[in-house]
Amino acid sequence: MSLNKVVRSSLWLYAAGLAGNFLGFVYWLVATRFVGAAVIGDAAAVVGIVSVVSSVFGLGISSGLTRMVGRALGHGERDKISVHLFSSLFLSLLLGAVAAALVHLLGGALSVPEFEVPYVTVLILLYSSLPVLQAYYNASLRTSVIALSSISASVLRLAIGILLLYLGWSFAGVMVAYVISYVVQNLVMYLELRGEVSLSPPSPKSAAEAVRTGLPSWIPSLVATAGSWFGVLGVYGISGNLEAGTYYVAFVIASIVFSLPLSLLGLMFPVLSGMDDGRKRATNRAVLLTSAIVAPLAAALIAYPQVPLSLLGQEYASSSAALRILLLAAFVSPIPSGFSSLVYAYGRYRDVTILGFAYNVPRLLFYPLMVSAWGENGAALSYVLGFFVATAAVYFMAKPIGYIVGWRGSLLVSLIPIAPAVAVWIAQLPWFIGSLLVIGVSAIFYARLGIVKKSDLAEISAAFISKARIEQFQPYIRYILEVLYGK
Repeated sequence: MSLNKVVRSSLWLYAAGLAGNFLGFVYWLVATRFVGAAVIGDAAAVVGIVSVVSSVFGLGISSGLTRMVGRALGHGERDKISVHLFSSLFLSLLLGAVAAALVHLLGGALSVPEFEVPYVTVLILLYSSLPVLQAYYNASLRTSVIALSSISASVLRLAIGILLLYLGWSFAGVMVAYVISYVVQNLVMYLELRGEVSLSPPSPKSAAEAVRTGLPSWIPSLVATAGSWFGVLGVYGISGNLEAGTYYVAFVIASIVFSLPLSLLGLMFPVLSGMDDGRKRATNRAVLLTSAIVAPLAAALIAYPQVPLSLLGQEYASSSAALRILLLAAFVSPIPSGFSSLVYAYGRYRDVTILGFAYNVPRLLFYPLMVSAWGENGAALSYVLGFFVATAAVYFMAKPIGYIVGWRGSLLVSLIPIAPAVAVWIAQLPWFIGSLLVIGVSAIFYARLGIVKKSDLAEISAAFISKARIEQFQPYIRYILEVLYGK
């Protein structure tokens, strides 16, 4: 496995997730300047319905395609890729059309307000192809296309949404901006297929394989979708819109931290699918390296949660406790994320399903109780609980496949940044000094203890810096390495 290629691809996904989360939040924040909470609630309901209905009719096709393309690439069978892609795409579009038709005909029976039905149906149709296209670009490690399409769509949605809201379009303006952004996202990804894959007629056999391979991820995906919505909606329904808004901001910030391990380890799945040997070693290496990247960042934010929150307004600083709770998951999230990619690559679909339930069932069970008792902090606790239950599940699920989880290494990687984070918090150092200390001390310890090797840094650097550029900065790089690793 070429780590630098996976890292480069994950960085594109990370950039897309970062930009999408930030621009999405800005969009809703600006929208509240023009319309009331009721309109925002209607728009959120449409997005929620589209997410749930699309998950129901998705049948896990995108996950199945990811494995099939990864396997074909790993075995040099490029002729099969076009068949797999267009077969999955055709089936997904067909299911999307069925879902949209049902919502259009039965919208009233499904409690969907009449004025929302047209937008729900159009968005379902537009969304149906996106997971499949993203799965293809993920599997081929061309995540720059996903980043380009996502960022372009987010920027356009923000610009058009603000313009239409300024012109007084209200709910229609919010939703039209969403529709146009989905069109642009589809268009960019379809155009990037030119010259890369040839148009192939859909194969029922390939489509059936995509469903069969993807079904293990289907139900967990449904549960995950419900889990994501229950948190924010639970706080909104029980504690009110103000606390729901502040919790949403905390959740977005935490999601930015989570997106790095999820993108890096998720991209390992197609690579592992194409490997015949060394999967377990590759997984352990990626999990440890990802933890070493994420843990210091999470620890620094835990020490200074009010800093990113207050940038959006002092009223958001009230969610500092919720943000701290959410960030605790960053210390364990790489373990179940990496294991999920590994067992999926082995074709152990039942294990994938079990792990998905371990993530999300505790959240769904505890949301009502904890949100009622502790508001947004309860929602954060419920969400984080899913990560710890999934990590515990890995302990029992790893033995049957002979996978040895690096528990000691992961614990050490987590403890190293926590120690300086506690110290700078107690000393009440300014955030710009304390954060640098947390990250700097962690980097030195990781290097001196051999957790992050020079070869790891070389592969990561090669992922996004040219060889010529590295040679140009060689004197400075040598000095940095001497500081980290000693002479």
